[in-house]
Amino acid sequence: MAKVALAIAPRIQDDFGYTPAGASLVKAAIVKAGHECKIFDFNADLEHSFSDKTDLVPIDNWFLNHNFYSEKVFTEVWQLGQRWVDKIMEYNPTHVGISVFSYNSQRATLLLSTLVKARDPNIQIFMGGAGLNTDNNFGPFCMNLKVMDCWIRGEGELGVPAYLSGNLDHPGINGRAPQQIDKIDDLEFPDYSDYELATYTNKKGLVALPITGSRGCVRACTFCDVASMWPKYKYRSGQSIAKEIKTQHTRYGAKAFRFTDSLINGSMKAFRDMTYELSEYRMAMKSEDRFIWDSHFIVRSRKQMPPEDFKRMAESGAGTLLIGVESGSPLVRKHMQKGYSDEDLHYSLGEIFKNNIKVRFLMIIGYPTETQEDFEQTLRFFDRYAEFGRKGLVEEVNLGLTLNLLPNTPLYNKAEEFGLATTKDHINDWICVQNPTLNFKERLKRRIEAQYYVEKLGYKVFESKNYTRALSIAWSEVENIKKDKIKKIDASKIKFDREKGSLEEKDFDPLRTY
Repeated sequence: MAKVALAIAPRIQDDFGYTPAGASLVKAAIVKAGHECKIFDFNADLEHSFSDKTDLVPIDNWFLNHNFYSEKVFTEVWQLGQRWVDKIMEYNPTHVGISVFSYNSQRATLLLSTLVKARDPNIQIFMGGAGLNTDNNFGPFCMNLKVMDCWIRGEGELGVPAYLSGNLDHPGINGRAPQQIDKIDDLEFPDYSDYELATYTNKKGLVALPITGSRGCVRACTFCDVASMWPKYKYRSGQSIAKEIKTQHTRYGAKAFRFTDSLINGSMKAFRDMTYELSEYRMAMKSEDRFIWDSHFIVRSRKQMPPEDFKRMAESGAGTLLIGVESGSPLVRKHMQKGYSDEDLHYSLGEIFKNNIKVRFLMIIGYPTETQEDFEQTLRFFDRYAEFGRKGLVEEVNLGLTLNLLPNTPLYNKAEEFGLATTKDHINDWICVQNPTLNFKERLKRRIEAQYYVEKLGYKVFESKNYTRALSIAWSEVENIKKDKIKKIDASKIKFDREKGSLEEKDFDPLRTY
């Protein structure tokens, strides 16, 4: 029997409203396979190590793989790592697993694995997570450094128990093509017993837990890499999802849930079964005991999703729906392969607002084919729903950054077919041959102009540390935009101050990762 310390590598985030899902699911699979396991949440530990969040900024930058840091910062990081490894070693594990959420977790992963190996070279270290599913280089890199014994791609509920049993030939292990779970209904419910759940409360102060109802997507948007992680759309029965929510609501006192799915309504049968069971269960409660849930949601036609579906969804606890509108232009959405019309969009939003369900608009400013007219259509979309933004039914607008060509997306893999010229040296280093005026500076200008426009209409715009840093390239221009004067953005005059952890106007290359 293995004794596994499952460490969550810190990733820099603004929203601590939801407990990390991946490690909880993997722990449940490890225990089911007959091993012992404990989760060490260093992600939360990092955040709570600094009462003054300004002191965390330069530390964040180190973990974000940025190269501007002082000796003082590195010393602080090293001390953090030693403290975390102390906790791991007190557990006396045979194996240490590291959950790598994204590329933002890579430097923390290296820190943890290096320090564990220095303490005890006999401890077997493995890693997995979403950050390895779209990055084929980090695993071999760690193996070559001899600070990692195994790296696992794909769904950890399969790969990790196989590795612990000694099966190194299993799909997903050490570069092998991963295998999808056939029946996700068979998975154990995630185990959150090692978390301080009071840490993970949403903006309303409610304990919040993730729910996985499906993996993959029924659509194939050109800019999205979900299909590279889950080639086939797999979903749980509505009854199974409802049972998990009811169980976790009772077991942990959770009053809020967030679906990790790419979409909640991929299977309409599962969606209807879930909302029926949850509405019956929830509406029988006292109002103060009722839970809410949030999820990504895809726009469907009236025929596919009639008004009664929206009413039942509200009764089941729908709080906020994240909708990938992306663009107000039907032509841009057609190129994206979004799969819905203006009529479908406005019908769905009408029903959502009628039932007092909140939404977050997810947008992409500067898609390769986006003309000035397309951009103005996006602004007019915001005009149409400004009333709901002021009322708070549009909870937030996420304008993203500028469009990045992510590896393993159709736009990246088939760049030439889509008319894109790119060196692939950086995810922002591209130009559309048919739309050459939409260069990096123009995309950035539109992004900032869009933020000013929607804020003036009364919407709240989502901000994140990563967005703010990246947009600091042109942040000095914001005041000019507020005065209705959009100057030509000079992205070549920014430098990061290593000690202060802030950007200043000097030398800055917008196409590098900062």
